[in-house]
Amino acid sequence: MNQLLILLCEIIHAFQKERGSLCLYLSIKDDFSKQSLNSCFQNSNRLIEEFELMANQSNFEPTSEQKKSFTKLNRIFNGFICQTSFRKDLDDCNLDILDVTPLYTHRIIIHLTYILIELALFDNDNNPAEISAISNFINWKERIGRARALGIVGFALNEFDSEQFSRDFSLILSEQKLNKRSFLSLASDQQKQLFNKLYSKHENIENIHQKMEENEIPQINAQNWFTIVTKKMEMMHKIETSLFNQLYASNEIKLETYNKNTTIDKTYALAMDFPIFRNLSENTTSKLFQSSNIKNYKKGSLLFLQGEQASRIYVILSGWIKIHKSSADGNESVKQMLSTGNLVIESSIFASEKYYNNAQACNDAKLLSFPASIFRHLLTKDPTLALNTLKYQSQHSREHLNQIDNNRLKSSRERVGWFLLKQFIEQKNPNTILLPYDKTIIASLLDMKPETFSRSLKTLKTKGLKSEKHQIQVNDIKLLCQYCDTNLEKHCQFKNKHDCKFNK
Repeated sequence: MNQLLILLCEIIHAFQKERGSLCLYLSIKDDFSKQSLNSCFQNSNRLIEEFELMANQSNFEPTSEQKKSFTKLNRIFNGFICQTSFRKDLDDCNLDILDVTPLYTHRIIIHLTYILIELALFDNDNNPAEISAISNFINWKERIGRARALGIVGFALNEFDSEQFSRDFSLILSEQKLNKRSFLSLASDQQKQLFNKLYSKHENIENIHQKMEENEIPQINAQNWFTIVTKKMEMMHKIETSLFNQLYASNEIKLETYNKNTTIDKTYALAMDFPIFRNLSENTTSKLFQSSNIKNYKKGSLLFLQGEQASRIYVILSGWIKIHKSSADGNESVKQMLSTGNLVIESSIFASEKYYNNAQACNDAKLLSFPASIFRHLLTKDPTLALNTLKYQSQHSREHLNQIDNNRLKSSRERVGWFLLKQFIEQKNPNTILLPYDKTIIASLLDMKPETFSRSLKTLKTKGLKSEKHQIQVNDIKLLCQYCDTNLEKHCQFKNKHDCKFNK
């Protein structure tokens, strides 16, 4: 399988080069660019034939999922070849240069990349977290390839002083940074070592990017731009193939470690008590955990950023995860705080879209995660998993709406009192509340400024509460009872021990 994946990488790389070469040819139309482009066509066709031959070899027995992927690949190849008759005779090419990038990007490259990752995930020997890291690296490389093509268009049409063009180019550059950050956050130590060994900055490209961001027009032509970015693309291609080679070279060691690691076994046993995993078939549980990854996150670590492709579902084993949005001016709005037993799962997961929010660890946390594609596949196979997921989403949505209602309908002091009572009930300490995360986060969650939270907390202190750093002493639970509601009283273990208004 590794040879097939690397060959598919070669095909994607070939079509990326075709895209840039075609843009270059249409911008200058000289004999050299025409000859180079025809060589690209021949190379892509040769690689496709080689892939089809290797996939049909008698000693390779694909699984049912892999067979579906191969069928999709054939359909994609045939469909694209039918749409690009100019690849047989460039003299018949009447394609507009503005149509090149959408044609190659959305008709073939994106689809091939998706199937590449799909095939890697369907191989049970692979570590899904490492595949997710590789996926982000491949998407980073693709953004560089798009920048190569878009830059050529900009030089050909003198678009670098256009506001729309500058905005489009800046977006691609920001997406590159996002994919790079995601790759490095998910990469294993081995992957990072390999990356650091093979990756080198291209100062000339960085300087051009900086000038573009400062609205300066670069003093180079389309041919030079194509040449320098192609060098970077070749380096990125070397890294992506090396990542796949490393993945398969270490599979036996990883599997042996996995089977002997009792700590991991205990972690899975703990997770099995979470509602999402209850009453699942042994087959579903096995496939889920086989594709899963357990990872420790330091305080401040990012799980994902708004705008990233929604690729993983996380289950919190310990710690707190902040779901938030950030505005352009740096302001942050906390949407949810999730802890042990919660899922970090957005509706975008089910539609293969991008994450709507950012997710960040507020303290040291441990998370179990699954590739979204495998989770979606199992949802269609196991009704119990689908029902558990639906129940969780329904309950979680209800809790989120209750939080919104509290923020809209209650005064700042009532919101703070309600939050403290909620923590008191959940923590079940006799007379102490431990604030679970920073006060600034609590304030944002309760939709107020930090100074408003401090004033409200000070008001409650005058009523009899005592606080010291992140601890609040409660000498009499009745001080907080006035902030109780029907959502809290159902879980309160103290209501039968005193005169509770909900007992009447």
